[in-house]
Amino acid sequence: MKKYFLLLFTFLIIAGCKSQNNWELKSGEIKTGDANIHYVEKGDGDTTLFFLHGWGINSGYWNNQMNYFSKKYKTIAIDLAGFGKSTSERKDYTVKKYADDVSDIINKLDLQNVILIGHSMSGDIILETALKNNKSIIGVVGVDNFKFVGTKLSPEQLKEMNSFIDTLKKDYKNVAPEYAAKYLFSPSTDTTIRNMVKKDYRNSNPEAAISSIENVFKYDEMAKLPNLDYKLYLINSDGIPTNTKGLKKYCKSSFEVLEIHGTGHFPMVEKPDEFNRLLQTVVYKIGMTN
Repeated sequence: MKKYFLLLFTFLIIAGCKSQNNWELKSGEIKTGDANIHYVEKGDGDTTLFFLHGWGINSGYWNNQMNYFSKKYKTIAIDLAGFGKSTSERKDYTVKKYADDVSDIINKLDLQNVILIGHSMSGDIILETALKNNKSIIGVVGVDNFKFVGTKLSPEQLKEMNSFIDTLKKDYKNVAPEYAAKYLFSPSTDTTIRNMVKKDYRNSNPEAAISSIENVFKYDEMAKLPNLDYKLYLINSDGIPTNTKGLKKYCKSSFEVLEIHGTGHFPMVEKPDEFNRLLQTVVYKIGMTN
């Protein structure tokens, strides 16, 4: 009987630990300049995985990754200023200001051994943040971005890009979800995910969305990448090929592309299990070199 209760007690302790790890999600708000940044935090460990969402969406797109990686690492995800639950009075949502936000959060939360993971437009944000030479940062991982490095836009493409901005300004609520439906999904993208993305695009703050995408279009990746002292890891959908020739030319500290087949622009929610396996491989490689 004594042995039975000892085994039962051990089981309850283990179960309790697992339950606490799976369910304890902390949230908070932190002031960074002219913005109030909402963040969520889960797990603990010597390494911090810092997740940054892409254009028009929010930190909730990383829920699966936080649940998976918080068993071993500290995980942080934020709503970028002007998106999700984060607010800001700024008029110009630039890559530099977003990078300042991230750097400020790293310092104020005293985060250590930080791996920056940025989806879509946040690829530029993690690049700009890494260039600040914060010693707490040990690696950078882009998600479905840096695909066109070294590709020069034609006059027709530039015209189309400017036309897109103009139509956003005129009718953001309709144009943004239509853009997602036309360009950002694969034939296999689940209907639930399609509807979620389109809804989030439609409900985003138009001022922040339009200003941020304008500034991302202006950001010169080819001028910045040669100054990056970290190896650039990319987890990209193969729906649109990544220009590896351009990356070879501009990534001074090398790069590595890990592809996911059969997803659109949101591989972390479209194929979360495969995405997590690839990200775990990258995190391991970064850890081995630090």
